Amino acid sequence: MASYFSKVSSNDVEYLEKLCGSNNVSIAEEDLVTNAIDAQLGGFHRPEVVVWPENSEQISKILKYADEKKIPVYPRGGGTGLTGTVPIYRGIVVNMKKMNKIIEVDEDNMQTRVQPGIVYDNLNRELERYGLFFPPDPSSGASCTVGGMVASNASGLKAVKYGTTREYVLGFEAAFPKNGLLRLGTKTFKYSLGFDIVKMLVGSQGTLAIFTEVTLRLRPLPESMATVAAFFKSIAEANRTIYNIVRRGLDVAALEFMDKSTMNAVSEFKKINFPDAEAMLLIETHGCEKTVSEELGRCINIVKQNGGFEIWHATSKEERERLWAARKGAYPSVLKLGRYTLISDVIIPLSRLVEAVQKAYDIGDKYGLKTSCIGHFGDGNLHVNWGTDKSIEELHRANDELNRWVISIGGAVSGEHGIGTEKKAYMKLQHGESYNIMIKIKRLLDPNFILSPGIIFELEDLLSSSG
Repeated sequence: MASYFSKVSSNDVEYLEKLCGSNNVSIAEEDLVTNAIDAQLGGFHRPEVVVWPENSEQISKILKYADEKKIPVYPRGGGTGLTGTVPIYRGIVVNMKKMNKIIEVDEDNMQTRVQPGIVYDNLNRELERYGLFFPPDPSSGASCTVGGMVASNASGLKAVKYGTTREYVLGFEAAFPKNGLLRLGTKTFKYSLGFDIVKMLVGSQGTLAIFTEVTLRLRPLPESMATVAAFFKSIAEANRTIYNIVRRGLDVAALEFMDKSTMNAVSEFKKINFPDAEAMLLIETHGCEKTVSEELGRCINIVKQNGGFEIWHATSKEERERLWAARKGAYPSVLKLGRYTLISDVIIPLSRLVEAVQKAYDIGDKYGLKTSCIGHFGDGNLHVNWGTDKSIEELHRANDELNRWVISIGGAVSGEHGIGTEKKAYMKLQHGESYNIMIKIKRLLDPNFILSPGIIFELEDLLSSSG
């Protein structure tokens, strides 16, 4: 199938250099290698050329040229993705690193226009002076870009209150292979205008268009925040606590879960002495000072009613940041589970969370893997971390078994990481006949399939659908 696409020639490189400047185009080995992977285990695919565009027009012209030549194009953000959004069919990587500016902050209407290459944490630091913030809070916030977050519909640590990236995208300027640069969306927080193409593009992982500008809805920074860590002797107690907090409608900003294995890894990495517990919950409330205190007090009562035996209450900003540093340190910590590690991302009904964690342990034992579990349990998002010193194949077999079980109970194979190459094999099983509708949309917007081929869709499925 690779023969369907054209290879990048010296004439193509010359065109890109004239368009973007020779200093923004590279075929150097170090640049090809660093743009050949993301944070997923395996999946090394070296592109033929890397381009760092500086404006929308350059991206539009790259797409038009590549479409005429049938050269694959892969947009790239911070490279923090965990699903293998890599140049499967080589071609051109369009690295968005240099398009990293805030174009406008509309303080009155609580929104901002940004270029896609801006880093999440950098954006929120700038927004602080307006008393605003962009709420999705991925653990990779120090490195991930807004464009990448939009492409995968990322969420993160505060999703139980604030939702996913999709809820905050008001509009785009985006480049399409056949339709050039288009502006989509409005400056309003709601509308009823027919098919919502903006929301459809969120989560498309570079397969339908390249975002050149994103308009985001913002939220006021909370007047007050309060955080506790609660420890339990069993996962069932921790999960019962989460269910009771959610079921009673308490206004929490975060309900984060860590199991004993993860706590042990974080303890070693961050030098934190956790109590001897099977599970930890990180609970946070946002709002005015009175509401924050009252809601957190109700949460603490539920913790105690369900067996929480120790509670750490952050009494200062420094203590709160230390608790969150422990949670955000989970990812680098679990990389020590083995020579090879794989991080899964599934979302399941709240009533099946305890069963899901046990299922992950059982699958890990079956394949001889070290297993740890963390998650945004307030909305049912579970991350299973598997490690081994032996075979990568065992990790993928375990992940496959978990994914198929999750679909069978009415869950989904991705809560926030996206599909990439890792989970495209489950698209038909997950979506059934509606998968064919997605194929038709892909064909309509990208008829030559040059945008991120091999991501989300198998190229064979696309070509057979157009035959």
